[in-house]
Amino acid sequence: MNFHSRSIVHLDNLHYNFGQISQFVGKSVNIIPVIKADAYGHGIVRIAKELSIYPNVAYLGIAHIKEGAMLRKRGVKKPILAMSCLDSFDINTMHEFSITPVAHNITLLERLIDYAKLNNTRIKLHLKFDTGMARLGIREEETQKTIELCKQNDKYIEIDGLMSHFSDSESDAQWTKKQLNRFKNIIKMFYDSGIYPRLTHIANSGAILSFKDTHLNCVRPGLAMYGYAPAVNLKKIIDLKPVLEIQSQLINIHVLKKGEGISYSRTFVADKDMKVGVVAFGYADGLPRSISNKFYCIVNGQRSKSIGTVCMDMFMCDLTDIEAKVSDDVIIMGQKNGISITADELAQKAGTISYEILTNIGKSIRVKRVYKR
Repeated sequence: MNFHSRSIVHLDNLHYNFGQISQFVGKSVNIIPVIKADAYGHGIVRIAKELSIYPNVAYLGIAHIKEGAMLRKRGVKKPILAMSCLDSFDINTMHEFSITPVAHNITLLERLIDYAKLNNTRIKLHLKFDTGMARLGIREEETQKTIELCKQNDKYIEIDGLMSHFSDSESDAQWTKKQLNRFKNIIKMFYDSGIYPRLTHIANSGAILSFKDTHLNCVRPGLAMYGYAPAVNLKKIIDLKPVLEIQSQLINIHVLKKGEGISYSRTFVADKDMKVGVVAFGYADGLPRSISNKFYCIVNGQRSKSIGTVCMDMFMCDLTDIEAKVSDDVIIMGQKNGISITADELAQKAGTISYEILTNIGKSIRVKRVYKR
């Protein structure tokens, strides 16, 4: 099959970023690399296998049990932590594939205990507490009840970890410290009761970079591992290299005369005669339509402005001052000759965040994923 477009994953950069994070948090801190959402668009199976080589990886962090089952089927042996909710079917799958669940409410904890009793087994799990995200998590005032339930059922459950999640670690220091103090209080209550979870973790990429106190004995990097800081003010904390590059090709070059409009709704009208390139990449390939007329690509080492509305399969760019021919490569995200276009830049133009760009761009079956070292 001929692919005009490629999603290129630079594995050397992945390992570089992981090394940077490991060095920053220190040898005593475990790491749970977050590889949910197809490893933020980088390919969950390959990324899981690449990161499994590191002894400081305590778990691979996923969202859904089905992701974990697929990883096991593809030969991944590293411990896997499923951080989102379970249903009855998922508990069976969890047990079959040795995936560690996260209980984020007392009802789910009770279901896991019942399953363990029914199957005469002991389930290793993590407990998630809501310290201010107000999404998933056992509430702080339910901590004592949770501890009592755990102690009563110690034969059936092993509390391997306690976790929580920050809501604004990249920009709100006061609120982040308040969440951290709540979590530390919960940890102390467990310790005081005689329950000593092996891992305690709350720090996401923002917290890892901005608040060393949040590292505890385990951190969960996601975005930073793929080469991006979650906020502008954190970009210089450690050096990170973008892992994902998106390339396509010119499939047509033509002249747009002065006064002529281009693409749907004629949102761009030429104020002079122009040379226009058509690139085989559109919103079906993950390029946001909201970015129309706002972004640049790189053609033969030069920045080229997009013009007109992004289409399902294509977008157009200005080649007036650029030497180019049909089949030449176009870099939509990546760098060449010292010129770079990042997920941050695309996100800013589209009015969104880099997470959304990375997890959507290049997911189409028309885009070939290539791994490079």
